[in-house]
Amino acid sequence: MKRKFCLFSFILICLLFQTGCWGFREVDEEAFIMILGLDKGKENLLALTVQIAVPRGMGGGGMGQGGSAAGEQAKPTMTITVECRSILAGLNMLNATLERKPSLAHLKVIVVSEELARQGINAYLTQLLRYFEFRRSTFLVVSRGPAQKLIRQFQPVMENNPAKFAELFMGRQRYVGFIPFGQIHHFYNDLKLITVQPVAMLVSLKEKPPENLPAKEEQSSEGQFYAGQLPLKGGNNIELMGTAVFYQDRMVGVLNGEETLILNLLRGWLKQTLLTIPDPANPKYSISLRIKMERKPRLKVTLNQDRPKIYVRMFLDGEIVSAQSRINYGSPAKLSLLEGELNKLLAEKTQNLISKTQDEMQADIFGFGNKARRLVVTWPQWQKLNWPELYPQAQTSITVKIHLRRFGLLRNINPTGAP
Repeated sequence: MKRKFCLFSFILICLLFQTGCWGFREVDEEAFIMILGLDKGKENLLALTVQIAVPRGMGGGGMGQGGSAAGEQAKPTMTITVECRSILAGLNMLNATLERKPSLAHLKVIVVSEELARQGINAYLTQLLRYFEFRRSTFLVVSRGPAQKLIRQFQPVMENNPAKFAELFMGRQRYVGFIPFGQIHHFYNDLKLITVQPVAMLVSLKEKPPENLPAKEEQSSEGQFYAGQLPLKGGNNIELMGTAVFYQDRMVGVLNGEETLILNLLRGWLKQTLLTIPDPANPKYSISLRIKMERKPRLKVTLNQDRPKIYVRMFLDGEIVSAQSRINYGSPAKLSLLEGELNKLLAEKTQNLISKTQDEMQADIFGFGNKARRLVVTWPQWQKLNWPELYPQAQTSITVKIHLRRFGLLRNINPTGAP
């Protein structure tokens, strides 16, 4: 009995030293920032734009059902821009115009203008990463124009909540292929390494589609556009396609949607996507295929007389979705022809992309440097090897193996309509 009493007393005394939630804030005391934009400032170093959720505007009925005299529905968000020297200084300055404390707890997207990205963004990211409210699952995108203009003008059509819109719109990477893996966690991890360079999504307001589009017979992919240039009418007024390529923390180039698809395959990020290619048996028609990774690509780097050689083997699984020519690819000869054409096409596009990153950007965005580390034993040897300067000199050998396991059934239809 005495032992139980002592144990109970000990537990009771321990409870007195337990910490409480002294730093709590009620939900209605905070202004939740959904989207944060960074531009080069005119008067200061930075122009900070924030889009803040307006709760009564997201509730469905809005002010019109809440007793508004005008009967108008409240806007779901409000946008504020402030000139400041740093992100945290700008957030502090927002207190001068907001009755609630600005909070990054529900931040979904950071939009960086291309102008600022080409100058370097590491100084701004480190501030956010050390801030206790910031989540590393936040998406990072680069705007082809001013971030402030994009945030103020974009209007989601199907979603009232901009946070939900961003979560759905930018989280489709594994199933689309035209945008890279875009969370800040992955960007910052690559930024800290010298074996791989970081990338970010490319976003833009809709522009007038370019007039000099390729001829129909030359269009082998629907992903040969950049954000803002797609031949689309209607829908949301922003487009997400392509990749912003960085060398360390500075943007050095862009990839279109097709090149981004190859990047996703090489990095092992893509689960599945649709691919349209010219029909090898009748090039005026096209074939649509569903492509997914059979397993992650096999990468190898060797060194011969101080010149590296990169070996890439990609393994893909495919399914024929439709063939406009109605050619039956179920026969072994036809199937072998299509697989060979696919292997050749993807290997050629992969080679072109790697050459582009070597010649124009000098940035290894594929992670070949992770395999090159095995060429040396110690850290001083790795520093002496200097992979970022060695990568542009590397030779490449690309092999693609795609297996078309499902090709469906084709039914001949009589022109009169009879089966």
